[in-house]
Amino acid sequence: MKKFKYSARDQQGKIVSGSLEAKDYDSVADILHDRGLIVVSVKESMGLNLERLAEINIGGVPMKEKVVFMRQMATMVGAGLPLSRSLEIMTQQTENPMFRRVLKDVLLSVQSGKSLSDSFRAQEEIFDEVTLNLIEAGEESGNLETILERLATELEEKNSLGRKLKSAMIYPTIILVVIIAVVVLMMIVLIPSMSTIYSDFDAELPAITKILMSMSSFFVHYWWAILVVLAVLIIGGKFYLDSDKGKRSFDKIILKIPAVGMIITKMQLAQFTRILALLLGSGLSIIKALELTGASLSNSMFRDTVMDAKSEVEKGGALAIPIARSEYFPLLVSSMIAVGEETGEIDAVLTKVSQYYKEEVDVATTNMSSVLEPVFLIIMGLAIGFIALGVYMPMFQLSSAIG
Repeated sequence: MKKFKYSARDQQGKIVSGSLEAKDYDSVADILHDRGLIVVSVKESMGLNLERLAEINIGGVPMKEKVVFMRQMATMVGAGLPLSRSLEIMTQQTENPMFRRVLKDVLLSVQSGKSLSDSFRAQEEIFDEVTLNLIEAGEESGNLETILERLATELEEKNSLGRKLKSAMIYPTIILVVIIAVVVLMMIVLIPSMSTIYSDFDAELPAITKILMSMSSFFVHYWWAILVVLAVLIIGGKFYLDSDKGKRSFDKIILKIPAVGMIITKMQLAQFTRILALLLGSGLSIIKALELTGASLSNSMFRDTVMDAKSEVEKGGALAIPIARSEYFPLLVSSMIAVGEETGEIDAVLTKVSQYYKEEVDVATTNMSSVLEPVFLIIMGLAIGFIALGVYMPMFQLSSAIG
């Protein structure tokens, strides 16, 4: 968004000037016309914008701010407060500078006659398409209060799942870092000092010791080459994963990793059932609901399955059939969807399934550390044991020879 200075005339012919943030000149003109003003001039504001510097916020608007916005807006709209007045109050009390600026622009847009969903669409990806379509459905059905409450709950659930996965990975990550640090320290300090001692004896060393000494020597003298290779692998991997083929390959592989794959699967199932239930319960058609749900899933395998299912439903087929054919969706999900389609209460059935998988994710993330901890400890033990064997075997041989 750019900042523009404008000059315009109101209906009485008086000159009105000020500043606006918009995508381009045409957007400024549209906003001014919506306010009933005649544009005289529009110029892009140049120079340092201290207000925008204060808006710098890595990661965008915090999830907490979005949840508070949804809940408080629902309360005010439910109390009969006009939408524009509700937005004024939220603009005044929002702490995040970036979100406050966005809400100011949304307020002006709503005051000019645009809908809340369209006003947010004009902003820089504050809310995703699922959220925007739900707000639009709430506005069209006159049920905005309920939709905003559901959205607040949805955002909290989504944020909660992400936090649980990160928390489950903290301890295994620490163990992995410790393993790497210990091995590197031995390669740099212990093995070079032992190599100097062994070279003075001019004795035949065991094969394992020779391998370790060669590895240590390469590590000490060509550490820069190792860093270059790692940098190339990381950058190359990043480019590959950013491509469609790379993303699909990674998504397919990660689902096959023990423990991690199981958690990712359950998280995707929980999100699929929860969002689809929310969209269908808000009055969206099943085609539109499947399209938005599929787009919201982070794993390509699940996303492709949902998009394929959408194509079959468009042709008149039942949703349960393509879901049942997928290797990534368990029989429970397709069976419950079939029950929901038969009874006409698919959103209620999906809500129950989403609750089940939410509980499954809770259990899986809680147990993840206990599953991965012994694996990493075994790896650390083998690595240290290999190094220790290579270092101390020559000592035993020398002791035997001296004895």
